[in-house]
Amino acid sequence: MTARVLVLGGQGVFGARIVRQLARDPDIAVTVASRRAQGHSTQDGTRIDGVAVDITAPGGIDRLLERAPAVLVDTVGPFQSRDLALPSRCAEAGIHYIDIADDRARVAGIGQLDALARAKGVLIVSGASTVPAITTAMVEALVPQAAEVVGIDVGISPGNRAPRGLATVRGILGYCGHRIPSITGGDPEFGWGGLTRFDYPQPVGTRWMSHVDTPERALWAERFPSLQRASLRAGLELDVLHLGLALLSRGVRAGVLPGLDRFAVPMLWLADRLESFGTDAGAMHVRVERRQPIDRGGTHSSTTHTGLLIAEQADGPQIPATPAIVLVKKLLGLGGHAPLAVRGAMPCLGMMTLGELMQELQGYAIRYEGGKLQVSRLPNQR
Repeated sequence: MTARVLVLGGQGVFGARIVRQLARDPDIAVTVASRRAQGHSTQDGTRIDGVAVDITAPGGIDRLLERAPAVLVDTVGPFQSRDLALPSRCAEAGIHYIDIADDRARVAGIGQLDALARAKGVLIVSGASTVPAITTAMVEALVPQAAEVVGIDVGISPGNRAPRGLATVRGILGYCGHRIPSITGGDPEFGWGGLTRFDYPQPVGTRWMSHVDTPERALWAERFPSLQRASLRAGLELDVLHLGLALLSRGVRAGVLPGLDRFAVPMLWLADRLESFGTDAGAMHVRVERRQPIDRGGTHSSTTHTGLLIAEQADGPQIPATPAIVLVKKLLGLGGHAPLAVRGAMPCLGMMTLGELMQELQGYAIRYEGGKLQVSRLPNQR
């Protein structure tokens, strides 16, 4: 029996990729919903229905839910400015809901719908994207025992030619120069501060990195109870864009500049003008420090592991689109997955493995490299 999946914002940067991938499965009937959506056919002749709807208009959510999908995938950002009306209404209607939010408050706060979702027998998930879904899956692939994780370092740097939406730009600019919480409860950091460099394999090369505000800052301390050090950074390929934004963020921090989100449109215009000066290659790394139990000599054995995702040929945006795709198929019991039985409202943590994500990314110019970098002996720190 064909299952209906509705993708809200299915014509956007990530929504369109989710639609194309889901439409390849003959057991899924996809409907695209956006303000100007129209039905169309894919290159292989698969029909994709369209519904034009504005969920911010009176009756907009009612019109959306009239389609009664089995699963609704929400890709409409920026999620910082949206409430929980849509996932709440989905739960009430018995519709599974998945969003690709990367906003800390949104993803961490989805649990307030848990009782409703359980009562209605549905799954309501927020954050089915690179952060926190893929970063967490990579940490747990590298060090499966959560209690042994004492340090995590994450960096994400897309290629300059990767498509970027206005919502994504607004989300980043919204916290530039503002305080963001430390993952481990230390001193607050500042958005787009903490400037550093990371050397990726070719064709990516060395990229600047700065602090970003993502859901892991509210979720990882509980998930990894021994965590002592953690860093989450992102970078732009072109030095002029990354360092320029770092300089502007310092102006916000010093109080001489207003919040940068009001400049999202001109900044997006500038970035688009410079698109051809970069490449279509991007990467992300997750480096995990694992603390072994104390040995007879009273020392710890510390092992550092790293995982790399390298994307080429402009396939990088498929990475943040993939967790939602995997989760839809697991909910529906498709693609070789047993039907996912968990119900409730929760962040997208531990709901898929790195292997499942890479299986869905087959056919794209994306590769994973993982291994052990360093082993050291540390003094007893009980």
